[in-house]
Amino acid sequence: MQRPQPEEFSLKETKPKIVGSGVIVGGDKLACTYDLVEQMQYLYVRVVKARELPGKDVTGGCDPYVEVKLGNYKGITKHFEKKSNPEWNYVFAFSQDRLQASLVEVVVKDKDMVLDDFIGQVRFELDVPRRVPPDSPLAPQWYRLEERKGDKLKHGEIMLAVWKGTQADEAFLDAWHSDATSVGSEGISKIRGKVYLSPRLWYVRVNVIECQDLLPSDKSKPPKVFVKVILGNQALKTKISPSKSVNPMWNEDLFSDLRPTSKQLWKSSIDLLELGIISARGLSSMKSKDSRASTDAYCVAKYGQK
Repeated sequence: MQRPQPEEFSLKETKPKIVGSGVIVGGDKLACTYDLVEQMQYLYVRVVKARELPGKDVTGGCDPYVEVKLGNYKGITKHFEKKSNPEWNYVFAFSQDRLQASLVEVVVKDKDMVLDDFIGQVRFELDVPRRVPPDSPLAPQWYRLEERKGDKLKHGEIMLAVWKGTQADEAFLDAWHSDATSVGSEGISKIRGKVYLSPRLWYVRVNVIECQDLLPSDKSKPPKVFVKVILGNQALKTKISPSKSVNPMWNEDLFSDLRPTSKQLWKSSIDLLELGIISARGLSSMKSKDSRASTDAYCVAKYGQK
């Protein structure tokens, strides 16, 4: 007699919300081109930086860090020594399935040898914006820190962004995950979302139609004319026009591919080049104005094709 399989190993029917299902709840998109598997909902908290934090030490300074608390889960940033304007740029991700609270608390504390001091806090209801890629990321804002009783501090602000999203969010890979708190930091760094990236591309389409009244260099021969289109390091050209005249026609489409629509597939930028043009000396005069020699000078900076 065959033993029945345990329930956790038996076949189960799932109905993931995927692209093309047309499922819309409350006006929010639940399926997009980035989620071709079952969506996982997360509450994201981005802690960017703080400014003008009040001192807690005897010397008037502070060693600040941030706790992000939601129910039984608590994520912590690193601390800075003697810094009233710290910058963390941490992202915390709380699984929607395990939320056990209606408030998310962002608490700034001062690191101490015995007992850490409370500096200030900001609280958010969970009724926060929902973001579905490829929507733009939510811009962080400055919030005045509050005391435990809710009164605003005279000094001390923190820059935050709080939103709801899925595993398709760009912040997913770099986030601290509440459902992986029992895993070491090395394991958390290897978390990957169940997301299929649709490799669609953006294209530039150029329709070359015709030319009129061309002036051929050799009038004794019928002109063989084509058009060349250049975009960055890409160069395309049409066929030679079948009409061997000064009014050639093509009606031909040329396509140049730019980059994928999925931001996750974009090539990362190398760096930012900053160039400052300050002044010039000893320029030759180019014209005379009011009986005085003058020059209307300007500069052109070139980098590659730019």
